[in-house]
Amino acid sequence: MVKPLMLLSLLLMLFASNSFAEDTPQRNRYLHVSTNPSGADAYVSSKFPDFSKAPDYRLPAFISVAPNDSVVRITLFKPEFKDTTLKVTLSDRDTSYLIVALQPAFSETLLKEQQDQLNRRSRKSLGTRLIKTAVVPLLASGIAAGVTAYEIHKAEDCKKVLDNSVFTNGKNYKQNQKDFKEYRDNAKTAKKVSITSLVAGGVILSIGVFLSF
Repeated sequence: MVKPLMLLSLLLMLFASNSFAEDTPQRNRYLHVSTNPSGADAYVSSKFPDFSKAPDYRLPAFISVAPNDSVVRITLFKPEFKDTTLKVTLSDRDTSYLIVALQPAFSETLLKEQQDQLNRRSRKSLGTRLIKTAVVPLLASGIAAGVTAYEIHKAEDCKKVLDNSVFTNGKNYKQNQKDFKEYRDNAKTAKKVSITSLVAGGVILSIGVFLSF
């Protein structure tokens, strides 16, 4: 009777270990890339990277690699040095290390092209910041529009009270007149703020979108 129990226990342990192994997710591996000289931009898994766009990594950096990927394509960009594309085969360890010596570029055509790409990147970065900045005046315009609607509504309520008043010399009548003028003036001011903010936000947004392309 002992042997069947031992066999059953072994089978249960084997089944539990296999289930645990299947449930354990595979972890990402990392590739640490550095260059000489340092400060290069890295574009990952792109055959034709656009250097005018922000890089995926600024080296030195740890590049995250999916568990099922064993080969990583990396393109390195640094002004005044040749663009370098590498296909790196990862080791079985959690972290692999790579040091790349960049080659100086002497071609005037390449140097000019690199500078043009940096200029476009700066314009795109400025455009992105302007688009984000445009949110502030546009939000202010929306809030001011809401305030305008509220003040107009309150002014209309006061006007109705004034129109329906029988006595025009009373204290309440004069207070409603005062409130009506105050709400009306506030509505005019809020409307001006709403329009000004909307125009400013629209201009900033348009410039940002233009620079982003």
